[in-house]
Amino acid sequence: MQQASDPRDVIVCAAGSLPGDLHKLWRVRDGLGYHVEYAFSCMGYEIAGGIGVARADVTRDSIVMVGDGSYLMMHSEIVSAVAEGIKFIIVLIQNHGYASIGHLSDDVGSQRYGTLYRYQDKAGNNFEQGEILPIDLAANAASYGLDVISIEPTENAIADLSAAMKTAKASTRATMIHINNDPRLYAPDGEGWWDVPVAETSTLDTTTAARVDYLAHKTNQKPLLGHGGPRQEE
Repeated sequence: MQQASDPRDVIVCAAGSLPGDLHKLWRVRDGLGYHVEYAFSCMGYEIAGGIGVARADVTRDSIVMVGDGSYLMMHSEIVSAVAEGIKFIIVLIQNHGYASIGHLSDDVGSQRYGTLYRYQDKAGNNFEQGEILPIDLAANAASYGLDVISIEPTENAIADLSAAMKTAKASTRATMIHINNDPRLYAPDGEGWWDVPVAETSTLDTTTAARVDYLAHKTNQKPLLGHGGPRQEE
């Protein structure tokens, strides 16, 4: 995407694992080229924010990167963009569920509980074993009046994404690029650790193992506030 975009384009993102991935992988080429909210992980901000960026400076392309989970939170603002003829680009990454929280659920041993788009399995009382929901977010966007470019999940997907970006940039209309993603393939990891407590007792082996890993990480923590050591007198 960066290779297919221009230096003055503005990348817009807000929630999930995408802001962290952009922080590691995106290279900003302009002082106003990076519009990312992450402190509060505001799911749904992306599309509304992207419309605002597009209205603020029509000489720049506003490129919204959003996962399917955040898209479902507040996609209806697309109607405003279409009605007002606002040109911006949405790159919808279809994870087929909640990828970021699914990853965290894996890390704490909860096996991505409730993060997949599936019908409820009544007998098992879960959302992991049911049939896959027939969700089509590309069709949803098209129903709002957006031009939609769907990238098929083939070995040419990245090249097709680049070509789609160039097509979207050349257009005068709001466009969505829809591309599938494997939520279990992660961007390069950093050295940080997220202190999310794991249940002390569980019938799941994965949770028990995650608890052991959690306690091991806790031993590496260094308190920066409220240190309880002896006070140094002058």
